[in-house]
Amino acid sequence: MNASPTSLSRSDRIALYLTIALGAVATFGVIWGMIARLVEVIPGRDVPVLVPFLDETAQLPIGPDGALVTVSVDQAVLTVSELAPATQFALIAQPLVTGIAILAGIVLLCLLCWNLARGRAFTRRNVRIILAGTVVLLAGWFLGSILSNMTVNGTLSAISDYGYDGVIFEADWAPLFAVLALGAIGAAFQIGERLQRETEGLI
Repeated sequence: MNASPTSLSRSDRIALYLTIALGAVATFGVIWGMIARLVEVIPGRDVPVLVPFLDETAQLPIGPDGALVTVSVDQAVLTVSELAPATQFALIAQPLVTGIAILAGIVLLCLLCWNLARGRAFTRRNVRIILAGTVVLLAGWFLGSILSNMTVNGTLSAISDYGYDGVIFEADWAPLFAVLALGAIGAAFQIGERLQRETEGLI
């Protein structure tokens, strides 16, 4: 049973509809970025790849009169060609997986905002939307991390002819905290939906 609609102020509804509009704009941005990256990587020639480094240094002409100064290198963009098939696959799959996960997350967020704007908060549908968003974000983060590391290691292998032992695995842990936050929000909505359903049963 769905909860009965609850009233929202006009400003609250406007804010939610504005979020939906921003989500639509973000959708076009994500699609554009995904297509642009695929155009870069699909030919397999002169592909720019952002590669992280650990405890590496380089010399840059940034001193007086262009004198060389040793700097610490955390990441650099490498241009590579003649990639191994597995690396080429990862280069193509990574933007697709990440882009699709982000697009799915935007759609779910817009659906949640639409329901909230209509005055429906603690409903089973919203609980499912939040839990689905958690799964999508977790899957996108996990698969994207694997593909990114395949890309990095494959690029380093191609550049060094398998002579450089680089970063084995690196992951951005920020999305994982977002997953935990979404899980907590989903649990709160689920508790709210149950309490509201039980309250309605007493009336």
